[in-house]
Amino acid sequence: MATEIVDIRQFDAGDFAALLAAESEAWRANLHWDYSASARLIAACLNERRLTGYALIDERQIGGYSFFLYEAEKALIGDLFVEPGREACARLLLEHVLETLMATPGILRIEAQLPHFRAEELEPAFLPRRFKSYLRKFMLLPLTPSRAHRSVPLPRPTPNAVTTERLADAFISERWERKFDRQAASLLYHTYRDHVDAVINDQYSSAAGAARLIENIVQMRGCGEFIEPASLVVIHDATRKLAGVLALTAVRPITAHIPQIAVVPEFQGAGLGSFMLKSAFEELQRQGFQEVSLTVTDVNRGAVRLYERLGFETFHTFGAFVWNRP
Repeated sequence: MATEIVDIRQFDAGDFAALLAAESEAWRANLHWDYSASARLIAACLNERRLTGYALIDERQIGGYSFFLYEAEKALIGDLFVEPGREACARLLLEHVLETLMATPGILRIEAQLPHFRAEELEPAFLPRRFKSYLRKFMLLPLTPSRAHRSVPLPRPTPNAVTTERLADAFISERWERKFDRQAASLLYHTYRDHVDAVINDQYSSAAGAARLIENIVQMRGCGEFIEPASLVVIHDATRKLAGVLALTAVRPITAHIPQIAVVPEFQGAGLGSFMLKSAFEELQRQGFQEVSLTVTDVNRGAVRLYERLGFETFHTFGAFVWNRP
């Protein structure tokens, strides 16, 4: 029987059970991530016919899938996965998705970050369609005592109060609480709007988009369970404005993840990023985490060098792809 590409809405979640289990294992083994909650959400959306995309069918078995979302004039490829040994079929599936999206009236922009594949595996589908390609790195730091920088002081949080600490007599660090969400979104917008990450993800290019990013991390658990005791904001004491933010999430019991770190341009170079990271490492150790991961765009060389100095090592690379209608 020939390989077929079929509308994903023709199937129930049960038909995808084996594939979702294989994807969860790939996230665990390759990316140090517990994907079970996301797999359950995808299964629920499949049952309710709320996902738009395609399934790869071979000998009556589902061997892969991809789904996509529409956000006004933008389309986002949410996932692309094929069962182990079928990687060569991923491009066939992706071609159908891209043809659909680029032919959809009113779509002016398409974004995709597909971590199961190296950039070079998917570029033959993207580049001929004039997508821009950006290399992204998955980096990991083991939280051993020597690498968690135990010499950096961090006040222990108390149950009913926010602990503060003076930083070089000019800054105060505080635990990230929900009251900081709006200021944090504003900081992201002003820090990233001309940054390469705003080219990859246009939510950084607007205040409303940055607010959605914060909501997704802190409230919607889009990057794992938000770890409030380890997440920090840094305040410039003289102006009371946020100078930096660091969000931490738990993506499995032993692995924390950094979905967001930012320092406003006027305070970059003051060591705030290093301070926040080192402080967070100590708190994560106290909570029993054994490692922390992050993703970074390769051309953001300053950030890459900082992470490497702190002991992070790249363990996986993937591509971010962006298309804007001429």
